[in-house]
Amino acid sequence: MSVVTLTTGISGDGHQRDGATAIKDVLAGEPGPAARHWLGPLVVVAFVLFALNTGLVLSGESRAGFDVPVERAVQNLPWGPLTYWMTLTNTPGGGIQDLFGAALVAGLFMWERRAGYLMALGAIGSLIGEVVKASIQRHPPPADFETVLNPSSGHSYPSGHAVFFTWLCFMLATCVSPHVRPMWRKWLWGASGLVIFLACAGRVWAGAHWPTDVIGGFLLGLGWSAFILWVPERWLPPPRRRWVRGRRAKATRATHDNDTCPPHEPASGRRSPVPR
Repeated sequence: MSVVTLTTGISGDGHQRDGATAIKDVLAGEPGPAARHWLGPLVVVAFVLFALNTGLVLSGESRAGFDVPVERAVQNLPWGPLTYWMTLTNTPGGGIQDLFGAALVAGLFMWERRAGYLMALGAIGSLIGEVVKASIQRHPPPADFETVLNPSSGHSYPSGHAVFFTWLCFMLATCVSPHVRPMWRKWLWGASGLVIFLACAGRVWAGAHWPTDVIGGFLLGLGWSAFILWVPERWLPPPRRRWVRGRRAKATRATHDNDTCPPHEPASGRRSPVPR
């Protein structure tokens, strides 16, 4: 076996281990160096695809060749009971969506500092989306299109719902993951991905957006969420860092008991941390 082949094999195994560690860290809601090694390229890819999608929208070439046929195909699919969830995700919009997001950010700030910061940073993604939307000024599907259940009078690119639900579910899963057992984390992230899919597909199904509007909103929300975990997250407080001093003092005493109590004697109030 040549030295080059051996080196390539070792390098490949190292990348696989780094990738597995990165996925584990992200699912745990605590990205480390291995996760950030992959989050950086994900940010670049998401924003490059968003730029390409925006270029297609501005050129006008995407409507006849992609948007109209895909819109009709989505509306003609037998979604069954999923339409109830699509209707639910279509409900919050405009001021209701803003109030819901602000209340959620405030509530998580009271619960945990890191969670509040992550949600507040995520909300900036919606502001970026509104700036892009005001700049592009694309019109939504007309009212005489095949099926328009939720007509919109504003601009459509990128979809505000797609941006909102993407960063919201991504950040919520990141905030909650450190507090649940590892066996439940895949379900948590799977549920988040399902909500994002239904929210995005629901906007096309209701005729409120063109497919490229939703794709652009998803890419913007994904890229911004990955950017938060890639750069600013490393300077945020660690999980379980509360605002209330009483809780912090109680946690400190429990840690002290764990350090000083003999292994055969159970410490009072001892709680095992959630394994990563």
